[in-house]
Amino acid sequence: MNRVCEILGIKYPVIQAPMAWITSSDLVAAVSNAGGLGVLGTSADFTEIVKGVEETVEEMCRTIRRTKELTDKPFGINVFPKAADPYGFSEATIRLAKEEGIKVLVVAGNVSADEIKAWKNDGFTVIMREPNPTVRGAIEAETAGADIIVATGCDEGGCMPSLTSGTTAVTALLSEYVNIPVLVAGGIVNEKMALAAKVVGAEGVFVGTRFILSKECRAADATKADIMATHPDDYIVFTQMDGNARWRTTPHKHGFAGLEANKHGNLNPPSGSFFYGMLKGDPDAGVNTVANVTSLIKSIDSCEDIVNELARPFEED
Repeated sequence: MNRVCEILGIKYPVIQAPMAWITSSDLVAAVSNAGGLGVLGTSADFTEIVKGVEETVEEMCRTIRRTKELTDKPFGINVFPKAADPYGFSEATIRLAKEEGIKVLVVAGNVSADEIKAWKNDGFTVIMREPNPTVRGAIEAETAGADIIVATGCDEGGCMPSLTSGTTAVTALLSEYVNIPVLVAGGIVNEKMALAAKVVGAEGVFVGTRFILSKECRAADATKADIMATHPDDYIVFTQMDGNARWRTTPHKHGFAGLEANKHGNLNPPSGSFFYGMLKGDPDAGVNTVANVTSLIKSIDSCEDIVNELARPFEED
Protein backbone atom coordinates (compact mmCIF):
# COMPACT_ATOMS: atom_id res chain seq x y z
CA MET A 1 0.00 0.00 0.00
CA ASN A 2 1.15 3.55 -0.66
CA ARG A 3 2.72 4.81 2.59
CA VAL A 4 1.05 8.23 2.46
CA CYS A 5 -2.36 6.59 2.17
CA GLU A 6 -1.56 4.18 4.98
CA ILE A 7 -0.41 6.94 7.33
CA LEU A 8 -3.36 9.24 6.62
CA GLY A 9 -6.07 6.61 6.19
CA ILE A 10 -7.01 7.80 2.70
CA LYS A 11 -7.46 6.15 -0.70
CA TYR A 12 -5.22 8.34 -2.86
CA PRO A 13 -2.00 10.22 -1.96
CA VAL A 14 -3.38 13.58 -3.06
CA ILE A 15 -3.28 16.28 -0.38
CA GLN A 16 -4.97 19.63 -0.96
CA ALA A 17 -2.83 22.58 0.13
CA PRO A 18 -4.41 24.79 2.84
CA MET A 19 -4.84 28.01 0.89
CA ALA A 20 -6.09 30.28 3.68
CA TRP A 21 -9.17 32.25 2.56
CA ILE A 22 -10.01 30.27 -0.56
CA THR A 23 -10.41 26.93 1.19
CA SER A 24 -13.79 25.99 2.56
CA SER A 25 -15.70 23.12 4.09
CA ASP A 26 -17.10 22.37 0.63
CA LEU A 27 -13.65 22.16 -1.00
CA VAL A 28 -12.08 20.16 1.82
CA ALA A 29 -14.96 17.70 2.01
CA ALA A 30 -14.97 17.29 -1.77
CA VAL A 31 -11.27 16.40 -1.82
CA SER A 32 -11.62 13.99 1.11
CA ASN A 33 -14.76 12.39 -0.34
CA ALA A 34 -12.83 11.85 -3.59
CA GLY A 35 -10.24 9.83 -1.68
CA GLY A 36 -7.59 12.49 -1.05
CA LEU A 37 -6.98 14.59 2.05
CA GLY A 38 -8.68 17.96 2.25
CA VAL A 39 -7.01 20.53 4.49
CA LEU A 40 -8.70 23.55 6.10
CA GLY A 41 -6.78 26.79 5.65
CA THR A 42 -6.54 29.38 8.39
CA SER A 43 -9.61 31.29 7.20
CA ALA A 44 -11.58 28.50 5.56
CA ASP A 45 -15.29 29.40 5.29
CA PHE A 46 -14.73 32.77 7.01
CA THR A 47 -16.92 35.45 5.43
CA GLU A 48 -15.18 38.46 6.94
CA ILE A 49 -11.80 39.40 8.36
CA VAL A 50 -11.49 38.17 11.94
CA LYS A 51 -8.76 39.61 14.15
CA GLY A 52 -8.97 38.11 17.63
CA VAL A 53 -7.88 34.62 18.70
CA GLU A 54 -11.21 33.87 20.38
CA GLU A 55 -13.25 34.90 17.33
CA THR A 56 -10.94 32.94 15.05
CA VAL A 57 -11.36 29.78 17.10
CA GLU A 58 -15.15 30.22 17.14
CA GLU A 59 -15.24 30.56 13.36
CA MET A 60 -12.86 27.65 12.84
CA CYS A 61 -14.95 25.48 15.14
CA ARG A 62 -17.99 26.17 12.96
CA THR A 63 -15.94 25.37 9.84
CA ILE A 64 -14.70 22.07 11.27
CA ARG A 65 -18.21 21.04 12.22
CA ARG A 66 -19.59 21.98 8.79
CA THR A 67 -16.85 19.89 7.19
CA LYS A 68 -17.77 16.94 9.39
CA GLU A 69 -21.34 17.22 8.16
CA LEU A 70 -20.12 16.95 4.56
CA THR A 71 -17.63 14.08 4.93
CA ASP A 72 -16.90 11.17 7.22
CA LYS A 73 -13.40 10.88 5.72
CA PRO A 74 -10.18 12.22 7.27
CA PHE A 75 -9.24 15.86 6.75
CA GLY A 76 -6.52 18.09 8.16
CA ILE A 77 -5.96 21.61 9.40
CA ASN A 78 -3.19 24.15 8.73
CA VAL A 79 -1.11 25.32 11.70
CA PHE A 80 2.21 27.06 12.40
CA PRO A 81 5.02 26.68 14.94
CA LYS A 82 5.06 29.18 17.81
CA ALA A 83 7.93 31.14 16.25
CA ALA A 84 5.58 32.10 13.41
CA ASP A 85 2.56 32.50 15.69
CA PRO A 86 3.33 35.32 18.16
CA TYR A 87 -0.33 35.95 19.02
CA GLY A 88 -1.27 32.33 19.67
CA PHE A 89 -3.71 31.75 16.80
CA SER A 90 -2.26 28.37 15.86
CA GLU A 91 -1.77 27.27 19.43
CA ALA A 92 -5.48 27.83 20.05
CA THR A 93 -6.39 26.14 16.75
CA ILE A 94 -4.35 23.07 17.69
CA ARG A 95 -6.24 22.81 20.99
CA LEU A 96 -9.47 23.05 19.02
CA ALA A 97 -8.33 20.37 16.59
CA LYS A 98 -7.63 18.03 19.48
CA GLU A 99 -11.05 18.71 21.00
CA GLU A 100 -12.79 18.14 17.65
CA GLY A 101 -10.89 14.96 16.85
CA ILE A 102 -8.93 16.31 13.87
CA LYS A 103 -5.92 14.03 13.58
CA VAL A 104 -3.78 15.66 10.87
CA LEU A 105 -1.77 18.85 11.28
CA VAL A 106 -0.25 20.40 8.17
CA VAL A 107 2.52 22.49 9.67
CA ALA A 108 3.92 25.41 7.67
CA GLY A 109 7.10 26.94 9.08
CA ASN A 110 10.61 26.21 10.20
CA VAL A 111 11.15 22.91 11.96
CA SER A 112 10.57 23.01 15.71
CA ALA A 113 11.60 19.62 17.09
CA ASP A 114 10.09 20.13 20.54
CA GLU A 115 6.73 21.12 19.10
CA ILE A 116 6.67 18.18 16.70
CA LYS A 117 7.33 15.84 19.61
CA ALA A 118 4.54 17.47 21.62
CA TRP A 119 2.07 17.19 18.72
CA LYS A 120 2.95 13.54 18.28
CA ASN A 121 2.47 12.94 22.00
CA ASP A 122 -0.99 14.46 21.64
CA GLY A 123 -1.84 11.91 18.97
CA PHE A 124 -1.55 14.06 15.85
CA THR A 125 -0.19 12.98 12.48
CA VAL A 126 2.26 15.68 11.37
CA ILE A 127 2.85 16.76 7.78
CA MET A 128 5.81 19.16 7.84
CA ARG A 129 6.25 21.83 5.19
CA GLU A 130 9.28 24.09 5.54
CA PRO A 131 8.98 27.40 3.67
CA ASN A 132 12.53 26.85 2.38
CA PRO A 133 12.99 23.07 2.40
CA THR A 134 16.45 21.76 3.25
CA VAL A 135 17.89 18.30 3.74
CA ARG A 136 18.96 19.22 7.29
CA GLY A 137 15.47 20.47 8.09
CA ALA A 138 13.86 17.32 6.70
CA ILE A 139 16.17 15.09 8.73
CA GLU A 140 15.48 17.14 11.88
CA ALA A 141 11.72 16.88 11.31
CA GLU A 142 11.94 13.12 10.77
CA THR A 143 14.05 12.68 13.90
CA ALA A 144 11.50 14.66 15.93
CA GLY A 145 8.70 12.39 14.75
CA ALA A 146 7.12 14.06 11.70
CA ASP A 147 5.19 11.53 9.62
CA ILE A 148 5.44 13.10 6.17
CA ILE A 149 7.64 15.81 4.61
CA VAL A 150 6.56 18.28 1.91
CA ALA A 151 9.19 19.11 -0.70
CA THR A 152 8.38 22.56 -2.05
CA GLY A 153 10.19 24.01 -5.03
CA CYS A 154 10.23 27.44 -6.58
CA ASP A 155 7.67 26.25 -9.14
CA GLU A 156 4.84 26.61 -6.64
CA GLY A 157 2.24 29.30 -6.13
CA GLY A 158 1.54 30.94 -2.80
CA CYS A 159 4.45 31.95 -0.62
CA MET A 160 7.33 30.62 -2.73
CA PRO A 161 10.70 29.62 -1.24
CA SER A 162 13.48 32.18 -1.47
CA LEU A 163 15.77 29.32 -2.49
CA THR A 164 15.78 28.77 -6.24
CA SER A 165 15.77 24.96 -6.34
CA GLY A 166 13.07 23.54 -8.57
CA THR A 167 10.43 21.08 -7.46
CA THR A 168 12.09 17.98 -8.90
CA ALA A 169 15.49 18.82 -7.39
CA VAL A 170 14.10 19.40 -3.89
CA THR A 171 11.99 16.24 -4.08
CA ALA A 172 14.89 14.08 -5.24
CA LEU A 173 17.15 15.39 -2.47
CA LEU A 174 14.71 15.09 0.41
CA SER A 175 13.50 11.63 -0.60
CA GLU A 176 17.11 10.47 -0.72
CA TYR A 177 17.91 11.61 2.81
CA VAL A 178 14.80 10.76 4.83
CA ASN A 179 13.01 7.47 5.37
CA ILE A 180 9.52 8.89 5.80
CA PRO A 181 7.35 9.66 2.76
CA VAL A 182 7.88 12.87 0.79
CA LEU A 183 5.04 14.79 -0.85
CA VAL A 184 5.83 17.03 -3.78
CA ALA A 185 4.50 20.60 -4.01
CA GLY A 186 4.97 23.08 -6.82
CA GLY A 187 3.50 22.81 -10.30
CA ILE A 188 1.55 19.57 -9.83
CA VAL A 189 -1.29 20.49 -12.15
CA ASN A 190 -1.85 17.31 -14.17
CA GLU A 191 -1.04 13.62 -14.41
CA LYS A 192 2.20 14.22 -16.27
CA MET A 193 3.60 16.46 -13.52
CA ALA A 194 2.48 14.00 -10.85
CA LEU A 195 4.25 11.19 -12.69
CA ALA A 196 7.44 13.27 -12.91
CA ALA A 197 7.25 13.82 -9.15
CA LYS A 198 6.91 10.10 -8.54
CA VAL A 199 9.93 9.36 -10.74
CA VAL A 200 12.18 11.55 -8.57
CA GLY A 201 11.01 10.09 -5.28
CA ALA A 202 7.63 11.53 -4.25
CA GLU A 203 5.05 9.19 -2.74
CA GLY A 204 2.22 11.66 -3.14
CA VAL A 205 1.33 15.19 -4.17
CA PHE A 206 0.54 18.37 -2.25
CA VAL A 207 -1.59 20.54 -4.51
CA GLY A 208 -2.77 24.13 -4.37
CA THR A 209 -3.16 25.84 -7.74
CA ARG A 210 -4.98 22.96 -9.42
CA PHE A 211 -7.62 23.03 -6.69
CA ILE A 212 -8.09 26.79 -7.07
CA LEU A 213 -9.35 25.93 -10.54
CA SER A 214 -11.91 23.46 -9.23
CA LYS A 215 -15.67 23.78 -9.22
CA GLU A 216 -15.76 23.54 -5.42
CA CYS A 217 -13.16 26.23 -4.70
CA ARG A 218 -14.77 29.41 -3.39
CA ALA A 219 -12.28 31.77 -5.04
CA ALA A 220 -14.22 34.34 -7.05
CA ASP A 221 -15.11 33.52 -10.65
CA ALA A 222 -13.16 36.64 -11.60
CA THR A 223 -10.08 35.18 -9.88
CA LYS A 224 -10.40 31.92 -11.77
CA ALA A 225 -10.96 33.72 -15.06
CA ASP A 226 -7.90 35.92 -14.48
CA ILE A 227 -5.74 32.86 -13.82
CA MET A 228 -7.01 31.02 -16.86
CA ALA A 229 -6.49 34.05 -19.11
CA THR A 230 -2.93 34.90 -18.05
CA HIS A 231 -0.15 33.98 -20.47
CA PRO A 232 2.65 32.00 -18.77
CA ASP A 233 5.23 34.59 -19.81
CA ASP A 234 3.30 37.35 -18.04
CA TYR A 235 3.56 36.18 -14.43
CA ILE A 236 5.38 38.57 -12.12
CA VAL A 237 7.73 37.27 -9.43
CA PHE A 238 8.80 39.61 -6.65
CA THR A 239 10.59 39.19 -3.33
CA GLN A 240 8.93 39.85 0.00
CA MET A 241 9.45 39.17 3.73
CA ASP A 242 12.89 40.81 3.68
CA GLY A 243 14.08 38.37 1.05
CA ASN A 244 12.84 35.21 2.77
CA ALA A 245 9.96 34.54 0.37
CA ARG A 246 8.69 35.39 -3.08
CA TRP A 247 5.33 35.69 -4.79
CA ARG A 248 4.37 34.74 -8.32
CA THR A 249 1.27 36.60 -9.42
CA THR A 250 -0.81 37.41 -12.44
CA PRO A 251 0.14 40.86 -13.79
CA HIS A 252 -1.69 43.41 -11.68
CA LYS A 253 -1.07 46.28 -9.29
CA HIS A 254 0.79 44.58 -6.43
CA GLY A 255 2.91 42.52 -8.78
CA PHE A 256 4.10 45.54 -10.74
CA ALA A 257 4.61 47.58 -7.56
CA GLY A 258 6.45 44.74 -5.82
CA LEU A 259 8.83 44.23 -8.70
CA GLU A 260 9.57 47.95 -8.87
CA ALA A 261 10.12 48.11 -5.11
CA ASN A 262 12.60 45.22 -5.33
CA LYS A 263 14.58 47.10 -7.98
CA HIS A 264 15.02 49.94 -5.49
CA GLY A 265 16.15 47.68 -2.64
CA ASN A 266 12.82 47.21 -0.87
CA LEU A 267 12.56 43.48 -0.19
CA ASN A 268 9.32 43.70 1.76
CA PRO A 269 6.70 45.37 -0.43
CA PRO A 270 3.05 44.65 0.38
CA SER A 271 1.25 41.76 -1.29
CA GLY A 272 -2.19 43.18 -0.61
CA SER A 273 -5.23 41.35 0.70
CA PHE A 274 -6.08 37.75 -0.18
CA PHE A 275 -9.58 38.37 1.15
CA TYR A 276 -10.31 41.13 -1.36
CA GLY A 277 -7.98 39.79 -4.03
CA MET A 278 -8.39 36.03 -4.53
CA LEU A 279 -11.56 35.46 -2.51
CA LYS A 280 -13.54 38.51 -3.65
CA GLY A 281 -11.99 38.73 -7.11
CA ASP A 282 -10.33 42.16 -7.26
CA PRO A 283 -6.94 41.49 -8.90
CA ASP A 284 -5.63 44.93 -7.94
CA ALA A 285 -6.39 44.34 -4.25
CA GLY A 286 -3.89 41.53 -3.76
CA VAL A 287 -1.63 39.04 -5.50
CA ASN A 288 -3.36 36.35 -7.54
CA THR A 289 -0.71 33.73 -6.93
CA VAL A 290 -0.28 30.46 -8.84
CA ALA A 291 2.25 27.83 -9.94
CA ASN A 292 4.52 28.54 -12.90
CA VAL A 293 2.87 25.90 -15.10
CA THR A 294 -0.71 26.96 -14.49
CA SER A 295 -1.29 27.50 -18.20
CA LEU A 296 -1.24 23.70 -18.54
CA ILE A 297 -4.62 23.66 -16.79
CA LYS A 298 -7.24 23.76 -19.51
CA SER A 299 -10.50 23.55 -17.60
CA ILE A 300 -12.19 24.04 -14.26
CA ASP A 301 -13.09 20.57 -13.01
CA SER A 302 -14.58 18.82 -10.02
CA CYS A 303 -12.32 17.88 -7.12
CA GLU A 304 -13.19 14.25 -7.80
CA ASP A 305 -11.86 14.46 -11.36
CA ILE A 306 -8.74 16.31 -10.20
CA VAL A 307 -7.97 13.81 -7.45
CA ASN A 308 -8.49 10.88 -9.81
CA GLU A 309 -6.14 12.35 -12.41
CA LEU A 310 -3.35 13.24 -10.00
CA ALA A 311 -3.59 9.86 -8.27
CA ARG A 312 -3.14 7.76 -11.40
CA PRO A 313 0.69 7.62 -11.33
CA PHE A 314 0.55 6.23 -7.77
CA GLU A 315 -2.20 3.65 -8.23
CA GLU A 316 0.17 0.71 -8.69
CA ASP A 317 1.86 1.37 -5.32
